[in-house]
Amino acid sequence: MKKIILVLFMVILSSCNNNQSNMIVNVDIKNFKKGNVFLQKISESDLVNIDSIFVKNGNPISFSYYIESPELFYITLDISKIENRIEFFGDKGQINISTSLEKFNSDYKVSGSSTDSIYRDYLNMIKKFNDKTLDLIQLSFNLSKINMTDSLKIVEKEIESLNKRRYLYNLNYIVNNGNNFLSPLIAINEFSESSQLIKDTILKSMSKKVLDSKYGKIYSEITKKEIIEN
Repeated sequence: MKKIILVLFMVILSSCNNNQSNMIVNVDIKNFKKGNVFLQKISESDLVNIDSIFVKNGNPISFSYYIESPELFYITLDISKIENRIEFFGDKGQINISTSLEKFNSDYKVSGSSTDSIYRDYLNMIKKFNDKTLDLIQLSFNLSKINMTDSLKIVEKEIESLNKRRYLYNLNYIVNNGNNFLSPLIAINEFSESSQLIKDTILKSMSKKVLDSKYGKIYSEITKKEIIEN
């Protein structure tokens, strides 16, 4: 009987240890003296509060949370006059976010998360595609106003070509980075409506640890659902 009790105690203790916080997020907001700061994430399509801290007299801001794999989190202020949300890729270990009240989500730095660093590089590349697309759309609008039909057709083909390049960039990124926790998130955002062949190719490119991650499981479920429905 004593042995059974001891075993049960060890199982409970192990379970508690497994659910201890393994991500620490330290936030430094210059010139922010008083107000609520929230740690948030997406849960079942809704943005939910995980934790909150009331800051007074500029006291330190630190959140702790347990994660099983890297995923997107948000730091949000309860101030409505500014863009009040920072998106970052949470990871196990200590993460530091530094910013200012005046440029809260436009000029901030995240350190301590290798996945977030990869995410920033990816976002920079996508921004180049988006900026170029917006420039071409503006050009096509201007051409349409002055009835330059031939030039407009050329610009429209450039937009179509750019969209194809972005599509291929995302697909190649996923297939060539199957060990990257960012890949299934890109797959969810960009290829949820793609053909089954594309989805299968993406799934086969991902490592087991990525498939077992939060976004890997979501993308796997999307693919399985497509197979069942067909």
